[in-house]
Amino acid sequence: MEKSSHAVVEISINGRIEDAPVTRSIVQQMLKSGREAGVRRIEVKHETHIPVGCGIGSSGAGAWGTALALNQLLDLHLTYDRVGQIAHRSEVENQTGLGTVSAQQRGGIEIRTEPGAPGIGHVDQIPFDPDLRVVCSSQGPISTKSMLSNPKVRTKINQYGGDMVKKIREDASPEELMHLSRAFSEKTMLLSQSLKEGLQLLDKKGYTTSSMALFGETLFAIGLADQTEEILRILKEWNKKGETFTANIDSIGARMVECEQDE
Repeated sequence: MEKSSHAVVEISINGRIEDAPVTRSIVQQMLKSGREAGVRRIEVKHETHIPVGCGIGSSGAGAWGTALALNQLLDLHLTYDRVGQIAHRSEVENQTGLGTVSAQQRGGIEIRTEPGAPGIGHVDQIPFDPDLRVVCSSQGPISTKSMLSNPKVRTKINQYGGDMVKKIREDASPEELMHLSRAFSEKTMLLSQSLKEGLQLLDKKGYTTSSMALFGETLFAIGLADQTEEILRILKEWNKKGETFTANIDSIGARMVECEQDE
């Protein structure tokens, strides 16, 4: 960030210049809230090790990172909820997500019991074994904007989503979450033939706690640490050209790790 004679916002993702409308929206909102006079040049560098646009929450994570960093760099002194609300609004306005920001605020395995931004909606959590791991395998993106702007898709989501939230609150376990997630993707008819084949391969090997990530041509499965190698092998066999990886479950949520300011 530096002083400039005109407003300049440059955004890159893994070194490549991108338009990144969510990030741009957050920068513009937070610059308007700045307490210091003068226009600034803002350079935002996103670094991600997961596929973008594939239903794994990269857009929400980028929104949080941008908002948290600017809150510190601009000395805005906004509360954590307020920062999250700016990130959430930018996602909703650009139709890149509806509840991802709220989920990432708290971490863990979450249930969004009431819709809305951090501090407005409500997020509950599902207890889980700390030895639990997630394995993801993505064949490519699905446009969240195209899905959320599709009336038929939204109708199906609203039709089945509320009932499944009630069910998971009655049996708050990771296994039930995955069962309901699979049922949701089937009922909404979002599963492609390729994703169905991947799930069938996992089922045959006894790994039935698997589902589709929304929205992406992406499968994910949960298992204990000693099961991840086998799950990885199965998914890599199914998805020879895409990205397959394993991850721990973060229990803290969005937070500042490091922040640098160019003088």
